[in-house]
Amino acid sequence: MPFITLQHQQRARARAAAQASAAAPTVSAQTDVTHSPDRSVIAAALQADLQLLSERANVQEKIALKRHLLPKYLPHVKGYRESGAQYPNPLLVYCLVWLLDVEDIEQALELAALAIAQQQQLPARFNRDLPTFVAETLHDWAERQYMAKRSASPYFEQVLENVEQELWPVTHIIVRTKLYRLAAMFAERNDAPKAAVQWLEKAQAVNPEKAGVKTWLGKLKRQLAL
Repeated sequence: MPFITLQHQQRARARAAAQASAAAPTVSAQTDVTHSPDRSVIAAALQADLQLLSERANVQEKIALKRHLLPKYLPHVKGYRESGAQYPNPLLVYCLVWLLDVEDIEQALELAALAIAQQQQLPARFNRDLPTFVAETLHDWAERQYMAKRSASPYFEQVLENVEQELWPVTHIIVRTKLYRLAAMFAERNDAPKAAVQWLEKAQAVNPEKAGVKTWLGKLKRQLAL
């Protein structure tokens, strides 16, 4: 990435963060939930902050505001986790989504493990079940790392393992195909053609008609036969 582009992105992010910070203190003062154990108070604060997010059209402004809001709510999610409780918990789900949006992948995967195990539900507007949404979002993040010639380890491998072991019941054919194709891309880049073949065969098996890997798979197999 050219240095001038990186500088531009950094300035844009700084401006978005400053705009979010300017707006957020008023909201926090009105809906301070830092020390409140009352679920109704927390739910009301969450709805107010979701409204704030809906009023922002700029994606970077939304991300900056989510980054600002997470420290407000994560202690309550931590308390929920440590309590061993299990009930429909929109706050847990929204914090998971926001962590994915701000690319805090490690914390997102920690919450995903709990939320998926508890069969928590995404809001209806997402039009996805939670395991599929998380797997696809992590795929898209890992693909960006691949395109930027960065590593997605160990997080992408964790996603693959969760899907393969059916800890995350992802049955969506296109999402599974995308995961396997990207796994093959990383394997091939890492000089592991046998692993790449295995992932491509999985993609072919799950989506025989539209995996789009037949030529690639044949080429790798011919290389391995030499």
